[in-house]
Amino acid sequence: MLDLIVRYLHEAMIPFRLSSYPSVEHLPKAVQPLPKHAVMVESQVVMIGDKLALVCFVASDQADLSALANELEAGVIDATDDDLPEALRGRGGPPPPLGQLFGLPIIVDEKVTSAPCIVFQPFGESDYIELPYDDFARQEQPRVASFGRAGELPEHAGASTGVPAG
Repeated sequence: MLDLIVRYLHEAMIPFRLSSYPSVEHLPKAVQPLPKHAVMVESQVVMIGDKLALVCFVASDQADLSALANELEAGVIDATDDDLPEALRGRGGPPPPLGQLFGLPIIVDEKVTSAPCIVFQPFGESDYIELPYDDFARQEQPRVASFGRAGELPEHAGASTGVPAG
């Protein structure tokens, strides 16, 4: 799959940096430094109504499919393995955020658009691909929406505002 991604980026004339950190040991996973000017992203395939789409969001967030459904005014659910294009079936980890490569429209969370570069790990492997967001957006022509959520606040977070915890 990595060769397909590299060929796709070359043919689209998108500058990118490929970093590989192979390890004989599967665990523990080695942590690699993220460039200061970049944001790590993840993607997932969803069904919007009866059509597949790829959503891309900051890796530390989660895709809030309810928020996306409200914004798109359509039902949004996770795609099953049977729904996926052949190239994505049976692969572990998140797919690369390259919807054009798989014939899927892509929706990007608005937080991603503020980063000069994005970094992703295709299918959670030991390879990292870094590319400028503007070049990515020019090629992929994503729709931008607000659906990335950072998670729940800890119970004590409301204590200083007078809001009872729990």
